[in-house]
Amino acid sequence: MNGTNLDRIERERAYHNDRFTEETRVHQGKYYFALRDLEQLYEQEVLAGAEGADVLEYGCAKGEWSIKVAPKAKSLQGIDISDVAIEAAATLLTDAGFHNCSFSAMNAEAMNFPDESFDLVFGSGILHHLDLEKSYSELARVLRPGGRAIFKEPLGYNLLLNAYRAVTPSARTPDEHPLLRPDFDLARRYFSKVDLQFFGLTTLASVPLRNTRIGESAYRLAASFDRVLTRFPGMRWQAWYVLMIMEKDKTPAAGNLRPLSMES
Repeated sequence: MNGTNLDRIERERAYHNDRFTEETRVHQGKYYFALRDLEQLYEQEVLAGAEGADVLEYGCAKGEWSIKVAPKAKSLQGIDISDVAIEAAATLLTDAGFHNCSFSAMNAEAMNFPDESFDLVFGSGILHHLDLEKSYSELARVLRPGGRAIFKEPLGYNLLLNAYRAVTPSARTPDEHPLLRPDFDLARRYFSKVDLQFFGLTTLASVPLRNTRIGESAYRLAASFDRVLTRFPGMRWQAWYVLMIMEKDKTPAAGNLRPLSMES
């Protein structure tokens, strides 16, 4: 690891240790009202994939997702850059009586697991903090043939969202990078299948109404618009978040990468 990369990793560790000691992003929480369908689908896909499987949570935070997945999984490993988060996750799962779980502070770009250790890897809002070449390579390495990686990640094209990011720098690390089209082309070099679904376009307009009697109706109407709008390539990339479901070849050729895709 070169010095520049080491500095980046240490900045991420320090930021997330501070965050998990005293949450620094509470003001952004209200906006996730706009992603309720994404959250539901993500949970559905992760829990289905975890059934009887060896599972890795990639960026486990304090274990909020681990405790949902542990009852389904054969085994669950959780990693995070933050040792504060790892301690909290381990305590949460131990206190809940789960004995099929293990948690480690680890660099997600250089994991200690043997090749082909997991049937499923999942994570929320982690890939955009990482060197994607290293991250995709590691994910493909630790997944078994036919294994899946499921992630939800922010996108970087919407001008209004980018303006908001610019005026709220303390809510994120200086090194994170919402994903762009080339990042998905890169994923297709490591995985035989990369499915994308887009969320959080007009549903953002429902956020101010979230605590009113029309909040649910406003969200549902906007979500129906989003399902239509995100069918169009020019519109889908303006969404806030993407659900990525990536699959490793069932019989991969060792060491081979695919040519970069030009898919939209």
